[in-house]
Parts: sequence; structure tokens; C-alpha cells
Amino acid sequence: MTPFRAYFGTKTATMKTLLCLLLLASLLGNAQPGTDTLQTKFLQPADMQADFRYLRRLLEETHPGLYRYTPKVIMQAKLDSLAATLDRPLPFYDFFRSIAALIADVRCAHTHAVPTKEWQKQYLSNWKALPLLMIQIQNRSYVWFNGTNDQTVEPGFEFLSINGQSMAQIRQTLYRYHWDDGYIQTAKDAALRLHLFPAFYYWFIDRPDTYQLTLRNLRGDTVQVNVPGQPYAESAKALVKNPVNKQMLAWYDKKRPKKTWRLSFLDDVARTAYLRLDSFSGEGASDAEQAAARFRGFMDESLAKMAKKQTQHLILDVRNNSGGWDIQGVELFTYLMKSDSAVRYYTRLHTVTDSSEFLQFSDLPAAILKTVKQQLIPEKDGTFTEKEDDDSRELRPQFPKPNRFRGQVYILMNGHSGSTTSEFLAVAHANRVGVLVGEESGGAYEGGNGGSFINLKLPHSGIEVTTPLVYYDNAVGEPHQKGRGTMPNHTVSFTLDNLLKNTDDQLDFVKKLIREQGK
Repeated sequence: MTPFRAYFGTKTATMKTLLCLLLLASLLGNAQPGTDTLQTKFLQPADMQADFRYLRRLLEETHPGLYRYTPKVIMQAKLDSLAATLDRPLPFYDFFRSIAALIADVRCAHTHAVPTKEWQKQYLSNWKALPLLMIQIQNRSYVWFNGTNDQTVEPGFEFLSINGQSMAQIRQTLYRYHWDDGYIQTAKDAALRLHLFPAFYYWFIDRPDTYQLTLRNLRGDTVQVNVPGQPYAESAKALVKNPVNKQMLAWYDKKRPKKTWRLSFLDDVARTAYLRLDSFSGEGASDAEQAAARFRGFMDESLAKMAKKQTQHLILDVRNNSGGWDIQGVELFTYLMKSDSAVRYYTRLHTVTDSSEFLQFSDLPAAILKTVKQQLIPEKDGTFTEKEDDDSRELRPQFPKPNRFRGQVYILMNGHSGSTTSEFLAVAHANRVGVLVGEESGGAYEGGNGGSFINLKLPHSGIEVTTPLVYYDNAVGEPHQKGRGTMPNHTVSFTLDNLLKNTDDQLDFVKKLIREQGK
């Protein structure tokens, strides 16, 4: 039978895109904003302590990476310290901040907490959030879209303060609560953009009726603006109508291409193919074997086209690819690897339980739950290693594909290249598959946690928690700095100019490398 990961080896991001939220907002029509009942909810000590004990048991019994970056003695001290603070009634959001801080301290990109399972619906309908959507660029925060009717504020305006608090202080606070692998700053910057920044501000800083903003316009002048807090459905409608967003919408809110994976050939660089992989989502696959087969079909067809055009250079773009099926990352590697002999992609995958009652809340099918013990090898340290068998090809040595690409490979990456994508980048880096260009990846070089997941509602507060079941060890050797992502060979950062002019310095840099190589 197939172990945990072969069924659910898909570690995708949970946050919806701007396009998805705009669609949801349009479906709500003219729905009137409601009330955030969580603002007036108080939790009693007994209820908070019960929720905390429940969460602590979940983490200690099932989380494989609970002590990955924090020694057990220190993590246990954190847990004990938090438990001791729950001795008086607290407003809901104060308790949520404590839980979110604990979750962030695990330093796992697949471990997160949200105030309620229905948070996206609440964000659309009820929460009076900041109506300006922003992007973080090189330690600064800029307006990306204006979700008000006021045409004063344009894309590219820099946030200096909100309600009297500097943006440096605000970013520091919000970064404290975001879930990421290890110590990767690019992942935080990539995540806290568009709708997630207003949501995090609302959860962790304040929920005002009016946001008093100090901004710097494109001429360098300071501008004071007051904007109303409003549900995202209202902001989305205003965003589409406000003419200051017209160009940004034309550039950045295009419909998703029909194909997740796309191959094209550049006109301005000789014998160069451009392979864009938006995700490793499987193209509708329902299991790992199907996901692998569909990806192989795409790659075989792509390699044949590249051979026909005598392609010498391949630009692989996995920027903003937040992951998916593990097996598709492995398959991609076998089409690009330089070694003529087999190499490992993962050295080990393990879990810390084969029988916890919390497994009933996991995404594992009932049939797999009955056979979990048969799929795991008990170790002396109390962990369980996934068996290396015919149903877990990812764990076996990987052989190069006969039709693999043998030319020069260039890989574009950034802080949103996470999960399965970050594992591929780490293994590609360790095996010198190609030249990496862009920014630090969004997942830890040595591996993360994922595979299968538990989704748990804390019974008294209603806080929704998601945790992984499998600990991944990438076959990359010891990292230079534990808890950091894969580093590019050439760091090329995204800039405000790139945003405002819709240019791509990272892709242009690779094209320049290829042209110089041909001289």
C-alpha cells in the first residue's frame, strides 16, 4: 500500500490569489457588510487552557518538525510559559495572537493558524480591513492596488505609517506571526502582499473604522490620507472601478492561462526555450502515480519540441510556484540532472506517530489509516521512517531520463518558490543542474515538513490549526546555514520599477548571460 506522502504529497499554499478573491467578491454582489463577532468575544481561562492543552497534545504527538529549529527543552519552556499566561479572561484576538506566535515559533511553512475556518468569507463580508493592497519590496511597502473610490493614492505610493505607527514597526510585528520555514525573509515578503497584509494587520495590530495613512507619492512628496476600513468585497468592487488601477489590472490580474505548464521559444535569444511551471498541481491528477504520468507526458512532448528546434539553452521559471505533488518535482529533476548514474532526491522521510488519535482529523483516506503501521519502520528514537518500496518512488535513487535535456539550464526563483518547488531547487542546486537566478527560495534547503496534514478546530475558541505529518530530509548534505532557503548563483531582486513598468530584470539577466555565452 501507498504510504502517507504518495497520496498527499502535495504541499500547496492556502492563500487565494487576487483574481480568486475578486471572483468571490463579485459573487457576493451587493451583500451588506456584517459584524465581526470575534471582536466582542471574550474567552475564559478554563476554555483557553483547554484549547491550549488540546493544541499542545497535537503538536507533541504528531508534529514531526516541532523541534527542528528549536531544541526540545526550549520549546517545552515556551509551551509552559504560554500555559501560565492563560489565567484571566482575554479578548479573542489577544488569545489568537498567543496561539499564532506559538505556531510561528515552530518555523514551519506548513503549520499555521487562522482565526476561523471561515476566515476568507469573513474577510470578504465582515472585517473592516485596510482597502489598499500592497507589496513588499526591499524592506519597503508600496501600494499595488487602491480599493477605494479616492483617486489620490496611486500604485507605487510608499506606505510610511498607518495610524501613527511606522511601517518598519508594522512589518516587524506582522513578520512575527507569519508561518515560514526556518529564517527565510523572502518567504515573509512574498506572503504578506495583496490581501494577506490587510488581514494580518486586522488580526494582529488593530481593527479601526478608519485608517490614517502617511504615504510618499511618486514625486517624493508626503501625502496624508484617511481611508475607511471595509470588507474586501467592497474594496474589490472599488478596485475594479478606480481608474488609478487600470494599468495594474491589465498587467497583473489577467485570467490564469489554461495550461499550468507552458513551453515557448524566445524570439530574442537564439536556440532558447522558456519553460514556465506555475505549480506542481498535477493537472487534475487524483493520486501521485497519475500526477507523475501527466507530468512525464508534458515533459516528453516538450523535450521532443526542444530537440526539433535544436535548443541549447533552457530557462526554467518556477517563480511564484508554491508547490504541489512531490513526485512532479522529482520527475522534473530526472529530466534535467547532469549525472549519468542514479542519485537520491530525499534521504529520509519520517513521522513521529503511527497511531495518534489526531490522525482521524488528517487528510489520509480511511483505507490508508488502517494500514499506516505497515507503511512505517519503527526507529529506536521513537520516530517512524517511511518504507522505500514500489509505491514510494520518490524515496528510491533517481535515474536520469534517456531523453533528458543536456544543454545549459537557467532557473528563475523567488521567495514564493516554496514547498515542492523549494525541494526541487535544493536538489537541483546540490547536483549543479543549472544556474539559479533571482532570490532565496521560500523553503528550507535541508527540507521541510508536509506530506499529509491535520486540520483541527480548537473547540472553545474556534481557531483553525493546520499541521503536517511528515518530516522531509532533502539529499543535499549539510546546509551552510540551517533554516535558510536555496540561494541563487546570481541574486537579482524584484524592484519597484519592475512593478510599475511591468518589466522583468531577472529574466533579462538570464538572457544577457546566454547572449554573453554565445560571444
